[in-house]
Amino acid sequence: MSDKPFLMSLQQAAEFLGLTRSQLYQLTRDRSRVRQASPIPLIRLGKRIAFRKDALEQWLCQLEAASAAEVRP
Repeated sequence: MSDKPFLMSLQQAAEFLGLTRSQLYQLTRDRSRVRQASPIPLIRLGKRIAFRKDALEQWLCQLEAASAAEVRP
């Protein structure tokens, strides 16, 4: 079994994404808004918020694909 935890904390996910804790927390609060096409994937465990690294990587790929589609004429 791997020594790495299956879930990342808010702080760990923020470091992984290159964001501050407050920036990432704001993304979690905005995720329910209809205007956000691709909400950040998270898991709520009571009051705690956790993230899976593979889900965040997939989310980044989706954002990258959406950005590339917007740039094309």
